[in-house]
Amino acid sequence: MKLEVTGRHVDVTPALRAFTREKVGKLGKWIDDPMEVHAILTVEKRRHIAEIVVRSRNVDLSAREVTMDMYTSIGECVDKLERQAKKHKEKFETRRRRAPVSRGAPAPPEDPGDGSTPARNVKHRNLPSAGVDGIPRIVRTNIVPRKPMSVEEAALQVKESGLDFFVFRNERSQELNVLYVLKDGTLGLIEP
Repeated sequence: MKLEVTGRHVDVTPALRAFTREKVGKLGKWIDDPMEVHAILTVEKRRHIAEIVVRSRNVDLSAREVTMDMYTSIGECVDKLERQAKKHKEKFETRRRRAPVSRGAPAPPEDPGDGSTPARNVKHRNLPSAGVDGIPRIVRTNIVPRKPMSVEEAALQVKESGLDFFVFRNERSQELNVLYVLKDGTLGLIEP
């Protein structure tokens, strides 16, 4: 671990440097890579400010704390950094635990380009089954036609396909719009 301690309006004593090194060393159990740590210690009137920036290969963390005592500021700042590092590591491990995507999966069909939707688009009301950590899995994708169309054309697409909603590019505004079916069978339009 490379530690750099900068003092602004305060002398960085060996005791303060050793305390900072000891506290920042706790981050080693959350961050495996070699770390570069830059601690900026500042005194403004009675406020003691500790700002610590940690850089490693996979993550950059920073925290700032203001108290009436420099040692307390450093301790609380490192506690914030530890929470950030723990959150990052858990997030990273969650990604690694997910099942890998099989390489033999069929490629999605090409967009016919005529504004029609592929035959595999069907009406679904149930939520997809949950994957790791309760995050829903995406099991199918719908292809949005590239050519702009009027709201009337989009309404025909909704009627023909039987979908609950249809995403299209409005030919008038060139913005993405959503046309959806209401409970009474009428259509609603969402424009940005």
